[in-house]
Amino acid sequence: MDELCRVFLELFGDRFDGEVPDDDATLFGPDNKYGLESMDTMRFASALLPHFGDKVYDLKVEDFSSLRSVHDQLQHA
Repeated sequence: MDELCRVFLELFGDRFDGEVPDDDATLFGPDNKYGLESMDTMRFASALLPHFGDKVYDLKVEDFSSLRSVHDQLQHA
């Protein structure tokens, strides 16, 4: 989870004043309140490749909403 938070902050830290949102907060998708768009989702997934390798290709879009949901998918990939 720490690695996900670090990557997230590298990309979007300026939008969150350097603070990581709650692990279960909806960050990606239509219900997010942070102003992240679909291209931001792609940027985040791409930034995960050097850290998690091919597991990133197995992420399911419908479960790509919070840091915890991404973390859980990567752990089970």
